[in-house]
Amino acid sequence: MTDSGPAQWTHFRDIPLEVLRDFVRTRAEDTSIRQVAIDMGLGRTTLHSFIGAQTSPHPRVRRKIALSYLNWLQAAPDMDLVRPYAAALGVLTEGMPERQREGAVEIVLDGLELGFCGDGESPPRWLEALRVVTRRSA
Repeated sequence: MTDSGPAQWTHFRDIPLEVLRDFVRTRAEDTSIRQVAIDMGLGRTTLHSFIGAQTSPHPRVRRKIALSYLNWLQAAPDMDLVRPYAAALGVLTEGMPERQREGAVEIVLDGLELGFCGDGESPPRWLEALRVVTRRSA
């Protein structure tokens, strides 16, 4: 697996189990485990076991959850897409004076863009959205 994150996950098998567990857990907190189970076409107890890491999911279950995650990524509002990356930047720059923090964040984002666009590909959607969010919060 050569993934570096959601931007590179094009196949359901590429997505790490912990990412899928977090996705299901978050969706269940937003609505309910019952609603998530209905939306994914899975049983409530199956999702409870999956979230609790009590079981290794059956390939069919993993496929359904991962495909649901990929569909969600495509339709996710920018803020939902950006949240984990913004949190990571916050951790990395914690304690830095504000003026240095702004510059450091720009350098990190520029480096990420270079990395993603090295082969002439477009940067992931979340990267530009993250730039907008970090500029707004500065």
